[in-house]
Amino acid sequence: GFAGSKANEWIPIRPGTDAALANSMLHVLLNELGIYDGEFLKHKTNAPYLVGAEGCYLRDAATNEPLVLDAADGMVKTHNDPGLSDPAITGGPCNVQGKTGRPAFELLREHVAKYAPEKTESITTIPAATVRRIAREFGEAARIGETITIDGVELPFRPVCVDWAKGTQGHKHGFHNCWPLKLLNIVVGSVNVPGGI
Repeated sequence: GFAGSKANEWIPIRPGTDAALANSMLHVLLNELGIYDGEFLKHKTNAPYLVGAEGCYLRDAATNEPLVLDAADGMVKTHNDPGLSDPAITGGPCNVQGKTGRPAFELLREHVAKYAPEKTESITTIPAATVRRIAREFGEAARIGETITIDGVELPFRPVCVDWAKGTQGHKHGFHNCWPLKLLNIVVGSVNVPGGI
């Protein structure tokens, strides 16, 4: 349509396969290239929350708040503990109150590993090399770590975003295609900041 006519490149996709493309791009970013905004994920998302074997957050017995591992001192703390300085988003399992937990971010990385571009090529019709290229371009365009000062306030600068409309969500259960698209913006910290969505 009109938006496509303004694009530098059109990459046709089999309708309804947006989630496979996004999960494949997430795999490339997180598992192959290691491109993500760790500080944003640690402090603005649930990426460090410890998830138990049953798939639920591990919670503090007294407050019911989700637990995280503080990489600074190796102690398990609530996500809102004022002494929390470096929430771990990567790393192996840890034992908490007799249960084993892993950071939610590790579970995401494990999930998207199922979507290597070679596998999603047959789903989306987009060549694996193209998926890898656009994932790399997306990650590089995010300029992770850069800031911009607006009206004297220094803010993260992430001039990249994935946006979508009716084509992605306009069919039965179509909105579920949107979750991995949202995650592309989230993992590079391109949410509610200049340049982002």
